[in-house]
Amino acid sequence: MRFAPRMFAGSNQPVPGKGSSTKFSRIAGAALAAAFAIAVFAPPAAARAESGPARITGMAHIAYYVTDLQKARDYYESFLGFAEAFDIKNSDGSVRVAFIKINDRQYIELYVQPKSAAENFGWLHDAGFETNNAKGMRDRLASLGIKVPARVTKDETGNLSFVIVDPSGFTIQIVQYLPHSMTGRTKGKFMPATRISDRIDHIGLLVSSREASWKFYGDAFGFTKEGDGSKMAIPGSDDRFELGVERKKNPSEARYHVKDHICLSSPDVPKVTAELEAKPESKEFPGAIADIHQLGNGKHVIEIYDTDHNRVEMMEPGAESAAASTPEAAREQ
Repeated sequence: MRFAPRMFAGSNQPVPGKGSSTKFSRIAGAALAAAFAIAVFAPPAAARAESGPARITGMAHIAYYVTDLQKARDYYESFLGFAEAFDIKNSDGSVRVAFIKINDRQYIELYVQPKSAAENFGWLHDAGFETNNAKGMRDRLASLGIKVPARVTKDETGNLSFVIVDPSGFTIQIVQYLPHSMTGRTKGKFMPATRISDRIDHIGLLVSSREASWKFYGDAFGFTKEGDGSKMAIPGSDDRFELGVERKKNPSEARYHVKDHICLSSPDVPKVTAELEAKPESKEFPGAIADIHQLGNGKHVIEIYDTDHNRVEMMEPGAESAAASTPEAAREQ
């Protein structure tokens, strides 16, 4: 096929400087070839995202130990209204970890393990942070002298992840979600309207030293202090990280249960509290709602404990974040 030279309006002369039809064909062909190369050889969107600077994009989960999985399921599903998205089984077919879904990127993980084998304070297994680039984050932490695994591998859910230990001895999992993982395959599912919240406000840990934690989490992940430093902000996210402290040198296990917690966000805590109290399931968990109070800034807060005394806090968002985008949208920008 030959292309006729483009003509001036009302003229039989070719457009100056455009050359012959053969030259135009060569240019068009080169453009098509370039477009084809970009389409075929350019890395997929996920790979392009990985090429950017590695960063923490938000809170991924808190993982609690539980002694009775069925009772814990009843609490988080029937009482608090969440749904289990998937689980990890032992070789004998019994469930080892159940994943209670808050939203497509945030979970409460329930580890079945007896108290005598607990690895962490206050029945906490670990806290999880999401990253856009697990390998890049691992390399960054290694460059700072933080102990990391030799390489990043897929975990049992099919996501890329690795763990580190912070200065207070807590296990922190860094996870990068992948499309074909258990997380990816359940996207958009298992998020019933009955759940008491659809996002994490913050995760809190009882640290041994705020000063050491400020430095560690600031250097490693770029977290920044908020206000008095009891909380740290995650750049580019509405999620936060709380650093709890105790005046006593050797806090009891009970204090870890109080300080190690997940805080969920709700625009109307009194309404959710009334709905929980009116549920028939509330009779199965008579001591679940431990405290309801209002902060000096006007926010309402409720403190709820599961059957193993793991704490779930719920708080109203600040005015600056109430109209903010969802965690999913914020991370995908």
